[in-house]
Amino acid sequence: MKSKGEILANILSNHGNCYYFLHNTKEKNVAEKILNEGFVFENQLPHSSDRVNPNEPIEITYFLFQRKDYGNFTIIIAIPKNTYELYTQYSNDHNTGVEEILSIADPYLGDNDEYIYRISPKHILGYFNIKSTEFIKNEKWDPDFISPNYIPDE
Repeated sequence: MKSKGEILANILSNHGNCYYFLHNTKEKNVAEKILNEGFVFENQLPHSSDRVNPNEPIEITYFLFQRKDYGNFTIIIAIPKNTYELYTQYSNDHNTGVEEILSIADPYLGDNDEYIYRISPKHILGYFNIKSTEFIKNEKWDPDFISPNYIPDE
């Protein structure tokens, strides 16, 4: 019998050469809202999510164990590696954070005096129900999506 981490790793490995970030939430309606409106995070993406490697199911199992108190719905952010590397290079070249490139809305200061960003639903692969091991794919996910904040130099 496969562990939940192995099941999720298998799901991720079937969706291309992406960087995967996971975030847990307690309520299904919040997970659905993220699929429709995007993922809101504070300061830096790794502060609100964990990057995992689908080739390391034990790492994903550990994530699910460590984050279980945050809820049974695991949001999956999947950004193709070549797209993320474009964002990173652009942010380096223009002395800006990659979060500003990822964000589809203007950042604003939150309650902790940290900037709040929103990732497009087109970068949200879906969510994984830890209890049932069901994967709900986001119909809006688009591996070809490029953030409107990425403006190639001419």
